[in-house]
Amino acid sequence: MEKAVRQEYNAPALEKGLDILELLASVAGPMSKKQIAETVGRSVGEIFRVLSVLTRRGYVTFHEESGKYEFSMQMFNVANQYPPQSQLLNVAKPLMKELSEKVNQSCHISWYDSQHLVVIGREESPYKMGFSLKIGAKLDVCSSGSGIVLLSFCDSQKREKIFKQSGATENEMLQAKSQIEQTKKLGYFIGPSPQISGIMNISVPIFSGLDFLAVLTVPYVTLDSDAVHHAVDSIETTKNELLEICRTISCQLTPGV
Repeated sequence: MEKAVRQEYNAPALEKGLDILELLASVAGPMSKKQIAETVGRSVGEIFRVLSVLTRRGYVTFHEESGKYEFSMQMFNVANQYPPQSQLLNVAKPLMKELSEKVNQSCHISWYDSQHLVVIGREESPYKMGFSLKIGAKLDVCSSGSGIVLLSFCDSQKREKIFKQSGATENEMLQAKSQIEQTKKLGYFIGPSPQISGIMNISVPIFSGLDFLAVLTVPYVTLDSDAVHHAVDSIETTKNELLEICRTISCQLTPGV
């Protein structure tokens, strides 16, 4: 019996477009046409038409005053139309707003897209001070509360794949692995942010049925109630409110519940 041979096809224009999008998504600011061409290893002439189409379709923003190009939010908008993610945000957003108003803290929801743990929704703290992440931010799987929850509640095969793709050091992976059993036992993660002093990450999983779906996190900022002139919910109260919100979201996303 003949084995099926996988045939690979080349689509040069598509390759150029993907190279440009991946580059612009990874840099902090706009780039000129020349800078883009040099970075992706092509000539300006090779990328000119592809860049024009990406701009016309809204995936890249062109700044006339500087003559530079920047990654737009169009890709994120398209991704949000993907049914499971769209349904998740439709259910979660009003409850996230309710949570933030209750505890005077910001919160964000993150989703693993087969390669990165990405923030897909957020709610700002109603108070004048707080800490929040940008939508589209990529989180360190082994060095974030959201990442520890992801690793704790996905299946073992997927966990190993995530570790391989994480780019984390051996020590970072060992540290993450040491927190998995406790996180599974508690049903949530709580611990200091390794990147920012004074922030305590509280992260809770969201499920659809028995399947892990996403993580909702409150980066808890300790406020002095005397200084801010209003009551401040404790980290324990905030954790309990977050757990309740995630139970509600999971129930609404579970068919037949």
